[in-house]
Amino acid sequence: MALILFALFVSVPFFCCLAALLPWLLWLPGAPRLPPSSTRSSSQRSRSSSPSRLSETQYRNGPLKRAKIYIDEESPTDIVDYAINRAFHSLHDNDDSPLPASEKLWSKSKELVRNSSGEAEWTQALYAVIDDIRPTGLKVVINRDWNEDVKPPVNNPLPMIPHKRNQPGQLLPETLREGTPDPAVPAIPLFKLKNPRPDICIGLSDDSLARALEDLGVPQFFLQDLQLASTLISDPHTTPLELRFPFLIVEAKSGATGGNLYQAQNQAAVSGASALQILQSLADLQAAQRLDEGSRNSNPNPTESAPGLPRAPPPPNIVFSITMEGPIHELWLHFQKPREKTFSMVCLGSWRTTLRDSSRDLVRHLRAVLRWGSGEFREGIINTLRAYNEMLTSA
Repeated sequence: MALILFALFVSVPFFCCLAALLPWLLWLPGAPRLPPSSTRSSSQRSRSSSPSRLSETQYRNGPLKRAKIYIDEESPTDIVDYAINRAFHSLHDNDDSPLPASEKLWSKSKELVRNSSGEAEWTQALYAVIDDIRPTGLKVVINRDWNEDVKPPVNNPLPMIPHKRNQPGQLLPETLREGTPDPAVPAIPLFKLKNPRPDICIGLSDDSLARALEDLGVPQFFLQDLQLASTLISDPHTTPLELRFPFLIVEAKSGATGGNLYQAQNQAAVSGASALQILQSLADLQAAQRLDEGSRNSNPNPTESAPGLPRAPPPPNIVFSITMEGPIHELWLHFQKPREKTFSMVCLGSWRTTLRDSSRDLVRHLRAVLRWGSGEFREGIINTLRAYNEMLTSA
């Protein structure tokens, strides 16, 4: 008992001294110091609440709408009828040529569903069908990046001056808007479209198109020269792949690996709008050259072919896309009204390729689009390029 009392007598003063010296020990050089608990929790909250990437819904309602790209909205009957009459007029001809391809797709689809296959396998299954039924003069490219310059512009908000001495809503001067960021100006969200990278892209073969143009007196490297000069980007790929003027895009997803149609539609919307941008750039070139020609001829209205006879309005630019989620395939029409800056995307049909009749009907629609691309679409491109070359050489 005496030993216990002695130990307590010695240890209590020791711990009291240690407690008194502890604050001084913490301030010694090199001693680790922790921030206050409130600071630690604040920093942790700021990291955990940092903005994450946009959801697919936010992307559709944000960047896509600010680029004037609209999905599945009410479509004008005249444009849909125009597309159907131009591309699908021979849809129900008594021609069973696509049946072997549709049988292969039907059989392959059932196998892929059983195996819970991913996006790459579904892409390859449709590519095999396209390769079987595509006409000559077309080029098919799989999974390659597009040049970001072909994307539609996005309408981003303009920065405002927040200082009290300025009126509310006053725009920044042009020098500040283009110069270094002002730290006093709050950050403004910037909307950006993702660069297109279609799973499958179908367009006109550069070799076939160049030969056809050369037969009409157009220089062999006419399209290459226009692209090198950035006058007209007709091959959208970052590394040119000899595919001009894409008119059919495929975006594939697999529900077995977490993909869905909504994602595929968002991707197809940007790819389709970019393909329309290429067509509009070609039309703008011809219109600008015609306007310049009209001004030299002192014609007060170069859009008229003769007094009192206005030039017929140009047909709408149209392209197509297929979105996939496993065996579910949707066919979409993308169009841009003449002289309008909006891009619309409307669904023409949906099929499930594990059903035999559904697979057959999809392949027939796919064949019709490919025939339209190698026929009327290609002829329209050739005629426009020939006319543009003639205007250049006669200037």
